[in-house]
Parts: sequence; C-alpha cells; structure tokens
Amino acid sequence: MRADSSTRDGAGHGFAAPVGTNPLGIDAGNALLRSGGYGLYLIRRSGRTYLAGEGAGTGISLGSEPTWSDLYRTLVRLRRTRRHDDRGWLDHLARSLHGRLPGGTHPRTPAAEEERVPTPEWSRFVATVQADPLLRMHCATRRAAMTLPASESVSRPTPPHPAHPGGTFAVGVLELVTPAPGLDGGLLHQVLQHRFEHREDELAYFLEHFIRPPLRAFRLALDNHHTALLALHGPGIGFELSPELQATGRIVVTEHVDVRDAGRLGATDIREGVRALVRTLDMLGAGFRGSDEVPGRAVGGYSQGEVRAGVDRVVAEELRYLEAHTADVLSGEHPLQCFVHTVPDEQDDALKRVLRTVQERTRIRRWEPHRPKPTVMIDLDLCAIVPLQRTLDAARAISGPREGAPDGIAELAHPEALCVLPTYSGSTWRNFVEACGLAAKYPGVNWQRVHAEFFRVFARSGEQLRTDTVNAGLARFVWDVHDAGGRVVFGTSRRRRVREYTREVLDTAGVPDTELLFLPDDRVRPISELKVEQLRELGEIDLVAAFDDMLANRIAITKEFSGALAVAVEIPGMATERRSEQPVADAAPVIATFETSPRPRTGSALSARGPTLSHTHSLEEVQVSALRTNRVAQRWAAQLTMKESLAIVESVVSDADRAAERAARSAHAKFATADPERSAHAEQRDRTVRQLHHLFTRKQFLKGSRSNYRLEDMRRDAVPFLERGSPIEVVLLGFPIKQSLNRLKASGPLPDLAELGALVRLRELQHAVRFVYPPGLHFNILTDGRHFRPRPLSATGAYGRKLRQYLELAGMDGCASIAEIDEVARQRRGPGLMRERRVLFVRHRRLLEDMLRGFDITDEPLRTLDTITELASSVDGPDAAVLARSLGMLREMLMSMVYSVPVPVPGNADRLAWSRLVYADVYNLTDGGVSPEVRQARAAVLRRAWHNVIRYLATLRTDEALGYDDLFGDRVRLTVSAAMRGRCGFTYLGGSGLLPWQGTGVLDQRGYVAVDFAVSLVDQGFVPVYSPLLGSRQPWMMVPAQYTRPRAHGECAGGTRLDGDFAARARLRRR
Repeated sequence: MRADSSTRDGAGHGFAAPVGTNPLGIDAGNALLRSGGYGLYLIRRSGRTYLAGEGAGTGISLGSEPTWSDLYRTLVRLRRTRRHDDRGWLDHLARSLHGRLPGGTHPRTPAAEEERVPTPEWSRFVATVQADPLLRMHCATRRAAMTLPASESVSRPTPPHPAHPGGTFAVGVLELVTPAPGLDGGLLHQVLQHRFEHREDELAYFLEHFIRPPLRAFRLALDNHHTALLALHGPGIGFELSPELQATGRIVVTEHVDVRDAGRLGATDIREGVRALVRTLDMLGAGFRGSDEVPGRAVGGYSQGEVRAGVDRVVAEELRYLEAHTADVLSGEHPLQCFVHTVPDEQDDALKRVLRTVQERTRIRRWEPHRPKPTVMIDLDLCAIVPLQRTLDAARAISGPREGAPDGIAELAHPEALCVLPTYSGSTWRNFVEACGLAAKYPGVNWQRVHAEFFRVFARSGEQLRTDTVNAGLARFVWDVHDAGGRVVFGTSRRRRVREYTREVLDTAGVPDTELLFLPDDRVRPISELKVEQLRELGEIDLVAAFDDMLANRIAITKEFSGALAVAVEIPGMATERRSEQPVADAAPVIATFETSPRPRTGSALSARGPTLSHTHSLEEVQVSALRTNRVAQRWAAQLTMKESLAIVESVVSDADRAAERAARSAHAKFATADPERSAHAEQRDRTVRQLHHLFTRKQFLKGSRSNYRLEDMRRDAVPFLERGSPIEVVLLGFPIKQSLNRLKASGPLPDLAELGALVRLRELQHAVRFVYPPGLHFNILTDGRHFRPRPLSATGAYGRKLRQYLELAGMDGCASIAEIDEVARQRRGPGLMRERRVLFVRHRRLLEDMLRGFDITDEPLRTLDTITELASSVDGPDAAVLARSLGMLREMLMSMVYSVPVPVPGNADRLAWSRLVYADVYNLTDGGVSPEVRQARAAVLRRAWHNVIRYLATLRTDEALGYDDLFGDRVRLTVSAAMRGRCGFTYLGGSGLLPWQGTGVLDQRGYVAVDFAVSLVDQGFVPVYSPLLGSRQPWMMVPAQYTRPRAHGECAGGTRLDGDFAARARLRRR
C-alpha cells in the first residue's frame, strides 16, 4: 500500500501521511486535535500558524509553514497525548509510517511468517507480561496478524500503555533506521526530536528508550521467570510509539520471538539468541549514527566511539548483578559474555556477615568505649590486589628453552591462553602445572626450578607494581567497614621498600586511606608467623575477619584471634591451593571479589516476592551507583482521585485510632491494682503517671531504650500538668523541609504521605493518652527549616502550609501547633534574644573556622576528617571543651550532611542520573574513571557540606548557650534523633531508620506507611502515585508496582489505577 493511497483514516479525517515534514494543513490538523480530545486547535494569524487552547496561553507559534512534526513535537512538550481511542486512526498512522520506506510499499510480513501459530510458550509469556508489573513497563506483546478480528488490520500492543489512553502502535527496527522521504534523518531521528526531555541530549535519550528496553526485558524474563527471549530481531521485535510519535520506552514482541524455558537451552541456543539481540542493538546504533553529514560523527556531535561506549555502558549496567541462574545460562561463549556479572550467594553472605559483625561490635563499643575498634585484616596480593600484568610478564620471561623443553614452553610464552594463570605462591604451583597439563607434556622439566625462576621475575621489579589492579569491590567494602565503625588493615608479605608503589595502586583505585602492614626485608620465619606478629604489633585489637588466599595464614591468624572469621579469597583465572571439586580445608567461606549485592537477594522471581525497602539509615549504606534506573516508571504512575486519596487517609487514621484504644486498654489493665497504703488522690496520680509512661514507651512510639526515659522522668515532666488538670505540653523539633535537592532521597520539596503518617502517629499517641488522662496532650512542633542553614522562605513556607493541611486531615489541628523554632524563641524570650543570638553565632563560627584553618576538605577528604577527629582530643584553651565536642562531631555530621546539599548539574543532564554519578564515590576526587565535570561536582558538594556543617555546629553551640532546650518549662521532650537520658525517644514510622522528611513516603508490600530513599525505591520496582492532595509535580507516595493496574483500552483517564484492596490496607506499623 502506498503512503498516499489511503484517503481516509478510519474516522473520516480524509488526509494521508500525517507525519514528518509533510505540510500541516489547518483543517487536517484541527480534525486530528478534535477527534483526539487534545483540547487544542490551530489558528492562522499574521502569516503564522498557532496552536491555541487550554494550556497554550495566547498561542504557541508553529511557524509560517508548519509540518506535522512541528505539531507533534509541540504536543509532546505540552504533555498532551491523544485521549480518545480510535483504532482507525492508529491503523492509518501506522500504515503511513510503514509506507514511508523506499518505494512506498508496506513491508508486509511474509505469508509463511503470518501463518505461524503461536506456541504454548508464547501464550504463557503473554500472560506473564500482563501479570508482571516490572516487565510490562519495558515490554508489550502483539498478536499475530492471523489472530486479529476482522475489524483490526494492525495489532495493538498489550497491555495498553497507561500514559497514552488514545492507544499506541509498534514499528520495526528496519522502519526506524531506514532513511525515507518526508522523514528527515529517518523515523528514529523524528522520534528523538519528539522527546519531552528536550534539554537532554539525543544520545542519552536514545540509550534509555531504544537500547535499554530490549536489554531490560531480556534480563527480567531470565531473572524473574527463567524465560529466554530468543530471536529479538527482525519481525520478532518492534518499538512502541505514541500517536504523537513519542517513544514510550517499551519494546513490542511478537510470536516470532522464540520463547523458551531457560533451563532447557543449549549453548548454541543462547549464543544465537544473544547474537540476535546484538544485531538489533547494532542496527539501532547504526541508525542513530547514520544521518549525520560529518563522517565519523553522530547525531548531536557524538563520535561513533562515544555512541559505542554509551551502548556498552547500558549493556554493562543491565547485565550486572544478575541472579545466579541467569548468570549460569549466560556463562557460555556469546557476544555479550564479557558483560555477564553476578555476585555468588556465598560471597554476598560472607561479606555482609563481616559488616554486620562490625556494626554490632561498634554498637557495644559506644557503651563500652574502652573496647578496641573492630578490625578487618585483608591480605594484599591475590586478595586485595590482582597482579595480572606482572603474572603475564613473568610467565613470558621464563618460557624460553630449558632442559626438558629445548624449544621452550609455548604455553608460558602465550599465558593468556592458559586455563589458569600461575601465581607466586608455592602452594598453588602443583595445581597450576596439573590443571594446564604441563607435567604430562613436558615430563623432563624441573617444575620446581621453573617456579623459583617465576617467583624471582615476578617479585624483582618495583616499577612493575604500578601495573597491579585492585580487586573488584574492594574500595566500597573498605568504605563500608569504615562506615560501620571499624577499620581495615592490609597485611602483606611484601617488603617495606615497595610501600610507595603499593600505596599508589590503592590510592588510584579510590581505596580509603588504610594502614599497611609490611614484613621485614630480612625475614626468615614462615609468613604465617610473621602475619600474626604484624597484628600483635597493633596492640589490643578486636579482629573481626581475616581475608587471605593461603590456608596456613588463615589457620595461624584464627588460632591467635579465636573470634575472627577466616575468609578464603580465590581470584578467578588464577591457580589456587585447592582444586575446584575439593572442599576448603578450614571450611572458610570463599569469595572471588569484594562485591556485595546492592539489593536483597530474591532467590526467586522478584514479581513473586515483590519489591522491598532498603531499611538503611543513610545513603552511605546504599550502593547508589549499582542501583538500576527506571525512568519509564514515571509513565506508569498511578493517579488517585480526591475521593481515593481521602479514603487512604481515613484508612490510616481509623487503624491508628483502633491501635490507640488497644494500647489504652493495655495500660488500664496493667496498672489497675490500687495501693491501699496511699491516698486516693496520690494513688490516682501515680497510676496515671505509670499509664502515661507505659504508653509513651510502647513499641510503636519508642525510639531507643526505655532506660533513657524512666518512670521518674515521666513523673517529673507530667505531674505539673496532672496537678492543674491541663493538657501535657509535648515538644518536638523537626519537619525542616523535604530533602530533595539531589533527587536521591525525595522527588520534591513538599511533605508527602510520610509526613502525613507522622502526624497520624501523633494522633495515635494523643488518642491513647486521652483514654487514661482526658485532657490529653498538646504538641508543640518546632520546625527548623531555616534554623540550621539558610533556605528560601518560599520553600519552607510552602512546606509548612502543606504540613498544616495534613494536620487538619489527621484531625490534630486543635491539639497541635506548628511554628518556627526561632519565632517561638523570640516570643518566649523577647526580641533581644535574636541580637544576642547573632553575636554568639558569629563567635562560635569564628572559633571553628580558626581551628579548621589550613584544612581543605577536597584534599584527601577522608584523611582530613580523620585528622580533625584526632585533633579533638588535643584542643586546649578557654573554649577547649566546646571546640572538642564540635570537632568530635564534625566527621559524622559532614558524612551525613553531604547527602543533603545541592548538586551542580550540567544543563543537559538528568538530575537523578547525575547525582548517582557524583555520589557513587563522592570522596574520590582523583577518580580517573569519571569525567572532570563529575570530579568537580564532587568537590563542590564536599565544600558546600563543609560550610554547612560549620554553620550547623555553630548553631548548635549557640542554642546550648541560649538554653533553647528550656524554651518550655514543664514539658515532655520527644527526641527523634539520638536517644538521650531524660528525653523520650520517639519514632514516627516504626521499622524505618529514616525521618519522614529524609526520604519518600511509601506504602510497602503489607500496606504499612513507611519512608525510604527514592533512588532505592525506583531500583526495587516501586512506582509513583499522584494525588490531588499534592498535585502533579511531586508524587504523594510510591507503591509496589504489582499493586497498580493498567487501564483498559479506550479509557480516557491516563495513568494506572491503584489496587483498591491494597489501598484499603494502608496503616501505620506497630513496631
């Protein structure tokens, strides 16, 4: 069918080929806009065509001679899409695009392929896509032409895309990349021009919408369903477009894709399946590069090498941290073999066990500071460091002629072909010779002498040490040990004379500054004895774990330090002490690298278990760079009505009221017995105090230990109010503003469901208290949005207004007040307080700045922070005590503050993606693996955090001097941060280490209101939910994707629907 042969679109529109650079007529354009329900229209004014109507102001100029592409591009930028489902229109549009191929013919599927009958495996996969909320974000299916009803000539992608209620259609790879008349640069480049993210460069958009989707769908099918999608090429795959020719980010697969059970595949099946996927990626890459007029350059000025590097980066991201069974399936030879990566369960468990032990012993050390710091010892060569180049060079150097091998040892001359490489360790040499069959081939060679020669060559050159590389994951693991409160020491058999080269290799790889333990140059005793002596010289240590590749070393160390865990390290491709089929002699867990999985192990389909929360306290604990992005999740957001939103609020409030009543009954029952020796009044008052203490320290409210807030503390705080019969004043500090500057924590600056849940928790406490003490409580919520750092009044004001609205929704507006802490201080202490405050603040800030003069946070940041911590113990002078406390807190404060400062973002970069790059290793300012712009952004973040921390500490000391803790005389002080003696620790949302404003509100798998980091929620498969309570610019909460439902074909409303049963389960956690 020719493009201009169609004279009707199935809906009476009467025009053909409404695409590309074809002229846009007023009548034809208005027919499209009217039938599509866009709410817009075209007008001609002063020789130009304007798009007018709702949201278009006085009209948006499309130029004097507009094209269809101009209209579509403008509609996309206005976030307008077709609202009315018209199969005739989509049929016409699809055929118009098919017909733009050279020659003008529609590339119909060959008859033999049209008659292909869908297999049972294909039918099951169609059902899987419908049911799996993650897979359907990246993949749709399309029925065979022979199975379509007579009313349809073009199959529709299923399930329907929620962002496009007017429907979508699919185009093949060939149609995307083939140049055609009327489509400047081809259809692919028209689609790239029709992106909403017009500030984003074409390459980034192309990678996210055309390269990532087939890779993501391929991986998800294997990871979650043990299903292999083979033949993702040719008629088996298409790409979904909206009626405005905007990419949706989904592939569309047909029955021509070979759907197979991954467990039944042979090596040839996998190899051919991966090759088909690679052919598709190559065609797309060639199409992206194809239209540029400058040889060697691609769209947007990118070189072909940069395009290739971008594609490889996405491939690497999608094939990292695979499930073990997926990695097994992809372990053979194929074009993507070098990208396949997984972390074995044994390794993940061993490393996380070490980190948990360090954390536990650090907690004990906080209460018993005399205890030594938890320590982890890691051997260097063949553990922390991989001497690959030195090994290859040494093997080649000794490959020449010798007795028993007059022509030399060819295998050593070409060591890269060996099944395993030799190592300097004598305990691995026999296994190396046997595994490679060298003893049988060269029986006359003295292999012990060969090893001695190898060792001499391997160890003799100091300069060659610079070619060593650090084992994967080491820098992150060392950082995690430090973050958990421990320290790492590197024990090595190297001599001290090579310290400079060793330190350089570690520093270049971004390994945090750690202690190096070298052996003496004139050693004569066994290495295992010397390593134990190394550790003894450190004094009293708490050795948590010892990582070593040699059995003798592990045995000696764990014999001396009986509480230490021995971990064996076996580098893949290097000879080891044991053969693969043999058990580890000391039963130590075995690791290959120091990588851990950045997410909880599923062990089975993620869709079956569902996404989980990170349960972290800080972004320091999150492997930000290893988490997967999911930009298309935004298009699968659920849209609530006001009625649905209020129903969720009612569900949470009602459940909290029931919980409050249960808690009050428990308090009544526990303290029902009267003391006959006491007066009725005294007995009633004491019983009420005990009941109040019981309620305030119940598991759903209490943070920290009960011992911090004893019955005597409750009596001191509450009795004055009980004597007067008035509400008990309760003071809380917090609710500054949503921490959204880098988009890693939250997606916007306004309070969401997390803050609303926090206020409902206060309601729960209030209702419980009123059952035992009818006057109840009065909450004084002191906000500190501009107290510790300067913020725009417009930002904190908007946050406060929304918070007050939530206060009303929670039914707390009559028993709680929200006010800025400085305003409360001025009211209670008089206007002179602010003048005194400014003077004190300047003084304390100057004291800190003078003490820290000469320190540069961008010069070896971690070492600088360690030095400042050590300085705290040696401060003298009249202000020594104040300065010592501030300096002692500075490291911890900065390492928290660094994640809540603005990140300088280049104009064409996605803020979230850029923030992930910056925070991947924020303290590594010499990272050669990132661009200079990233390193500069890291330095800027550290400097901003440095200045903010100085200001914070100066503010803290000023508050202490002015007695801000005593703004209220009689009161119960709830503390939501570190628990302190005499204060009642309080948690808003049980089960989470984060405060409501430190992350994004979420309903977890069980319907509990919680808070977590946005970057982790996206990685896990949560999707945004928008509500009229917060508007369209920021999600009100996020939910597991499986609790959203696609709308049916033809529904005008956009977005997905939130499952009603799930929404009705919304409630607060009880602990």
